[in-house]
Amino acid sequence: MNSLILVLLSASLVAATNFDFSGAVKCESKGRWCFTVRGIEVDLISDDELVAYDKCQDGDKTVKFSMLGVADDDGLLDSTFEIALQVTHNCSSSTEKSVTSEYYNVPVKEVAFAMSKNFDLNANIVVVP
Repeated sequence: MNSLILVLLSASLVAATNFDFSGAVKCESKGRWCFTVRGIEVDLISDDELVAYDKCQDGDKTVKFSMLGVADDDGLLDSTFEIALQVTHNCSSSTEKSVTSEYYNVPVKEVAFAMSKNFDLNANIVVVP
């Protein structure tokens, strides 16, 4: 019983992790298109949204994004965040598409983590430099 209280107490003392997401989305389109970039924590059952950025544009554009998010923990007995960027969009299509970057394991004890990704929405891919 005492060890359970100690584990719960120590888990509550973990500082929050700050996430800094940035990058760009590119769409070659003649009409209006919209997108949402989400910083997510990947989970088996349901991904957690840390932060989101929404925008609509007219025509062929490259749009930069920057957003900050914070997370306290990743659940009981999970010592890492699985962090990714996900973009949903309607670039060059009337139906919504989605593309998600690979995820990175970030220890819960980390104070800060920065991630930058670029997306080509016409090809629906993460651009690898």
